[in-house]
Amino acid sequence: MNIFDEANDLLDNFIFNHLSSYHQLRNYDYGIENRTNVSQISKYTSHRILYEFDIIEKLKKYDKKQKYTDEILWRIYWRGYLENYKSIWYEYINFKENSKSSYLISSAINGKTGIDCFDKWIEELRENNYLHNHARMWFASIWIFTLGLPWQLGARLFMKHLLDGDAASNTLSWRWVAGMHTNKKPYLASKENINKYTVNRFRDTPISISSKINIIKDSQHQSNKLPVQRSFPNSNILIIFDNDMNIMNRYTLFNSYSKVYILHNIATNNEFDLSETVIQFKRGLIDKINKLIPNSEVLKSTDLGINLSGHSFIDVIYPGVGHNLDLINKFANQNQIIFNYIYRKEDLKYWNYANSGFYKFKTSFNRINKI
Repeated sequence: MNIFDEANDLLDNFIFNHLSSYHQLRNYDYGIENRTNVSQISKYTSHRILYEFDIIEKLKKYDKKQKYTDEILWRIYWRGYLENYKSIWYEYINFKENSKSSYLISSAINGKTGIDCFDKWIEELRENNYLHNHARMWFASIWIFTLGLPWQLGARLFMKHLLDGDAASNTLSWRWVAGMHTNKKPYLASKENINKYTVNRFRDTPISISSKINIIKDSQHQSNKLPVQRSFPNSNILIIFDNDMNIMNRYTLFNSYSKVYILHNIATNNEFDLSETVIQFKRGLIDKINKLIPNSEVLKSTDLGINLSGHSFIDVIYPGVGHNLDLINKFANQNQIIFNYIYRKEDLKYWNYANSGFYKFKTSFNRINKI
């Protein structure tokens, strides 16, 4: 059984055994011992082992309430929104930490805040590399509005430890909680809501949130032009990244190259780093994909210069706005190489509708797909 079969089996098990109750139970976080109310496929969708558009096509027949379909749509929407507003990403990655908060930050990331639920979630995040989506929202709200810490540092913490870390979904979800994506309407956690949806699993710790929330100031971000597919001189090598490894129906494309490099991005710095568990998980997925492409080779980001020197034009499966795109663009500029980005037609199509709110995007998507 290959990695695609494993991922699809997990999805099918959820659809046929738990989807019918998803709309009722999806907000409950029962703890790590009971996750049957959620699909747990995010570690595969974030790497596109499971392709979002294929999932939605499958769900048409089964997801009558469309609540789970919405969750997949959010992922498509977030990625498209960041493509429309790339300046959000640049502002985020250029954020500099204020050392005045260092003690509080240390207490937060080490689970020493005294807020029982928050401290348990930190432990779960670091040890299991996963949090229920509702817990992520509560966590982010407490991080921002109770502890008063910069949302950017919380987003980096999630990317460091989550197996399903995704540049667009993670960055924009944190901004959503902060009230920067929803016209100054932040998401505020409450002990009543947490107690209800965790079935009173945590010690009743007061969560102090000021009645006068200081809305985070947001820069005015103007939409940019979306990318289009262009034609460049032919290359005999192709690069793919770990966040788009759905190789199904692409074997003809791969066979047109003498070498397909699967790039393992391990180029990190002190502000943006991945935990060893996440690095090894990604490498495990990459190795499995590598075995399925006859002319492929795993390429570490630190070896780009060794393997790609001497090439003027290189084809690249577009990785989307994020660390992978930053890496390859920096390398191109330093080495005067032209990268020809190859886009998925579904991405280019639906990014056009992801420049405003989610529900406007959803309406357009459902109309086009007759959902």
